Amino acid sequence: MSEKQKQVEKERRGVLELLLQKNGLNRKELVDFLLSVWMAGKVDELTEQEKAQFPNLVF
Repeated sequence: MSEKQKQVEKERRGVLELLLQKNGLNRKELVDFLLSVWMAGKVDELTEQEKAQFPNLVF
């Protein structure tokens, strides 16, 4: 990785940390939220039988 790429990546991490701090989040909370959004967008790929395996969730 070039020095320029390393610097860009360092700055990206810095922006992420700053945004997380400003929004009162940590990385795990962000990842959990994004996973929930992704799953909600993909739930239509499950069959009724597959959905039945998760009786406590509303689809």
